[in-house]
Amino acid sequence: MKSIHCSLIAGVLATAVTGSLAAASFVGVGDATKTSMRGPSVQYHPDRPPVQSSFNSFIVKYRDSSAARSSSTAVQLSVDAAARRAGLTTRASSSAAAPVSLRYVRKMAVGSHVVRSSRPLNPVETAAFLEQLRADPAVLYAQPDYIKFKQDVIPNDTHFVDLQWDLTDAAAGIGAPAAWDTSSGEGLVVAVIDTGYLDHADLTANIVPGYDFISWYGQFQDNQTYPDVAGDGDGRDADAHDPGDWLDGSEGFCSGIVADSSFHGTHVAGTIAAVTNNALGIAGIAHKAKVQPVRVLGHCGGLTSDIADGVTWASGGTVAGVPANATPAEVLNLSLGGYGACSADPAMQDAINGAIGRGVTVVVAAGNNNMNAAQFSPASCPGVITVGATGVDGGRSYYSNYGQVVTVAAPGGNAHSGTDGNNAWIWSLGNSGSHAPVPSPAGDVLRGMIGTSMAAPHVAGVVALMQSASVEAGHGVLTPALVKALLKAKVKPFVIAPGTTTPVGTGIVDAAAVVAAATAGIGEGDLTLPLTNRMPLAGQGAAAGDALYYRVDVPANVGSLTLRTYGGSGDVSLYVARGYVPTTSSYAAASIRPGTTEALALNKPAAGVYYVRVQANVASSGVTVLAAY
Repeated sequence: MKSIHCSLIAGVLATAVTGSLAAASFVGVGDATKTSMRGPSVQYHPDRPPVQSSFNSFIVKYRDSSAARSSSTAVQLSVDAAARRAGLTTRASSSAAAPVSLRYVRKMAVGSHVVRSSRPLNPVETAAFLEQLRADPAVLYAQPDYIKFKQDVIPNDTHFVDLQWDLTDAAAGIGAPAAWDTSSGEGLVVAVIDTGYLDHADLTANIVPGYDFISWYGQFQDNQTYPDVAGDGDGRDADAHDPGDWLDGSEGFCSGIVADSSFHGTHVAGTIAAVTNNALGIAGIAHKAKVQPVRVLGHCGGLTSDIADGVTWASGGTVAGVPANATPAEVLNLSLGGYGACSADPAMQDAINGAIGRGVTVVVAAGNNNMNAAQFSPASCPGVITVGATGVDGGRSYYSNYGQVVTVAAPGGNAHSGTDGNNAWIWSLGNSGSHAPVPSPAGDVLRGMIGTSMAAPHVAGVVALMQSASVEAGHGVLTPALVKALLKAKVKPFVIAPGTTTPVGTGIVDAAAVVAAATAGIGEGDLTLPLTNRMPLAGQGAAAGDALYYRVDVPANVGSLTLRTYGGSGDVSLYVARGYVPTTSSYAAASIRPGTTEALALNKPAAGVYYVRVQANVASSGVTVLAAY
């Protein structure tokens, strides 16, 4: 699994996977001068998802009762034994691949251990090694240390009025100006877990200290065909600046791609919190919030183990050898991902679970392969807010991943070539450098890009607006689950319907509506869909761990109220309560059976509003919900 940015940009690694590159154009931050720069030509193959064919690095987690849980020596013995049993430590013949040795690297924040092989293992060798590791009853899970990439699409041509349709367009934009009447994100920190950041006149004032989590750098390589991922000559440190992620074609992970630097993290950060009302450049969605840059992606992407530790640290967790985060974030933005379901990426899920458990909302990009996002991680990880992309036409962008795991959509752009107009792109901050960045302010530019990488920070910015509004109004911080439910319930409709086979969430995120609800105090009705007596509501579905909410108004003198779910696929549970939204631990009645067929009957129910929770225990789709009285 490779991890990529969720956006298309000139000279971006992810474009090799998620989209074709076109001409990239930059705009001077203070004027409207254009300078064309040609990006590399890379073909887009939505039918060929990125599949990592060899692995140097592996993640193993041991059960609490195992000695290897806390002993690097025991881990080394365990992985060495697994390699021997897999036949990797001896050379079968003079023509066979070199014997493999394993080296212990470090313990991750989520309790897993990272080990590295002396050479890349091919798919057969990888399978054999993992099989032997998993055969050990002390092992909780073992997986490759997948590479993940930016989820991008590209830059194009030539400030708030002329470029930021994504914030202002009545139909396709998110309605930011109306939300700003109430909230600008003050007091919130949003972590951008990405390529790092650049000093930029339209961003620097809103940066708080971050961290560089990239552990793979030049002298740390075991095989010289693999890239210097970090590109800054060192490993983990407190400098999260982006030195550039250009490719010269020699990087083994990247299939011979030649590309200029993307400065992807700066583009994402600008969408969230570019400095506003400074007569310069663009407006950030949550422009009084702060951005914490967490560098996890470099040349050819980044390792899951580094990304997971970045998630843990950014959300206020502890990472060995890294100073405590003095300003932990309330929102995390991950415009990155890779092919392979989250169920095969438990280390990533561990880190996300930790963040959500600390009350932090995790926003991720759906990916740009025009495929079901259920096949990508972290897009399919339970608990996250997965964001698909729409264009200025208000419909699903041609590249955007889709499916039941997608929570909502947001503007990501829909450009097809370098000749598309400015409203085909999402405009944010960049740099004129092709490899290393040109120092600010000389190198400061605006850059047009498209992709779900660009869609996700729209939602992360809106979450910051919601949280700031809720706290300012005296309602306290919203839980991640409540944030997700409100975003889903308060959406703008798609202008061009994405169709039943390609859903990208419940609609386009509506900043004004969710901020208004957060300010007023979120009531049960803000999260629920109405059920009409004896009229089935078909086609319902949710990602694993998510819930769907409904309400039914029951009049006086009713003999019974029946609630049912049936049909479709997956496994759901049914909860009901009068006067409040039930949880899985607080409810009036519940039906918890395997599958999607659930039924509840309440005799002589009192008049009032009954709230229904349909909990998806696994990913579920096509379910019908019915209320009858």
